Amino acid sequence: MMEHMAPDALTAVADELYELVPDEFTAARNARAKAVKGDDAELARRIGALRRPSPAAWIVNRLVREQADALDELLDLGAELRDAQASGDGPALTRLGRERRSLVSSLLGQANGLADVADRSPSRAVLDEVEQTLIAGTVDAEAEGALRTGRLVRGLQAVGLEPVDLDGAVAGEASAAPVTRRAPRPAKATTRGRADGSGADEARAAADASRAELQRVDAVVLEAREMSDAADRELVEAEELLHDAQERADRLRRERDELETRLRELRSEITAAEREEREAERARTRAATAADRARDAADEAQAARERLD
Repeated sequence: MMEHMAPDALTAVADELYELVPDEFTAARNARAKAVKGDDAELARRIGALRRPSPAAWIVNRLVREQADALDELLDLGAELRDAQASGDGPALTRLGRERRSLVSSLLGQANGLADVADRSPSRAVLDEVEQTLIAGTVDAEAEGALRTGRLVRGLQAVGLEPVDLDGAVAGEASAAPVTRRAPRPAKATTRGRADGSGADEARAAADASRAELQRVDAVVLEAREMSDAADRELVEAEELLHDAQERADRLRRERDELETRLRELRSEITAAEREEREAERARTRAATAADRARDAADEAQAARERLD
């Protein structure tokens, strides 16, 4: 019998399931839950509770598996970004921000290609969610670890400098994937002035610190603008979808109104037809009675004639 609720048993199953395209997920999940139910009912229940990944999460999971080097480069850069932000290194933040935009753009191209190969062309909104998830992995170390698992259930989003919300974002153990990094890239050399204790040196140091802080804030603002642009694109697509849905709903309502009007007309026509049917039935009855009487009269006349003969 399986060890009851082994911490990595669910994760191992999730690793297999989250490699599948979403259309295959539910059937495969149910089959795995059924297969282990006789040995471990609780594990079967937890497998059965695994949720199908969102389109964006599915794409990011594929990137983890099929574009590991490119993703590692982005996430390693994220660690450098966090270090630069913690130290208030404005120039580094600006440089690393540019590199991140380039790496994210390249990964989005790879994501589009991976989805196309699986015949699942992503919408602009899905790609925007992929972009937000990749950026979130560079902003927050725990989000980075969640992304590296390759078992995301939903997309991630960084909001300013707040920790990324990971509630229900990862299937299985969120810490099951080790976060491995390459050796840090060499930092650019900096020059330092002599600390002779003079007022001029202190003023320069204060000015440098002020510029570094300003550059750090600029980098945060730039990141917020990038996320705002992505949200705006998603809003445009949502508004287009809403417009299409409203037009379809209006068309269906018009068809419903026309059908209801026609139904009322048909009911009126049926009422009139039933009335005519009843009148025709009565007329037929009268005609049948008259015909019977006429036949009786004809028979009597024929009998009278025959008596005269």
